[in-house]
Amino acid sequence: MKKGRHRRFEEARALKRTNENLDAILDARDAEPCPECGADPGHDHSSWCMYDAEADRDESAWPS
Repeated sequence: MKKGRHRRFEEARALKRTNENLDAILDARDAEPCPECGADPGHDHSSWCMYDAEADRDESAWPS
């Protein structure tokens, strides 16, 4: 978790680059980071990260 000035800078940068409203960006902060690479919600994953949230949701919808 980044702290202080750097986190605020990233939040401001994300706000400038998106069409979403401020509440949507700040609410995304409460979401879980990527389980594989640790990327915060709304940020790019590492180049080596193979995690796919959509596929994970699809698999959890079907019973084993």
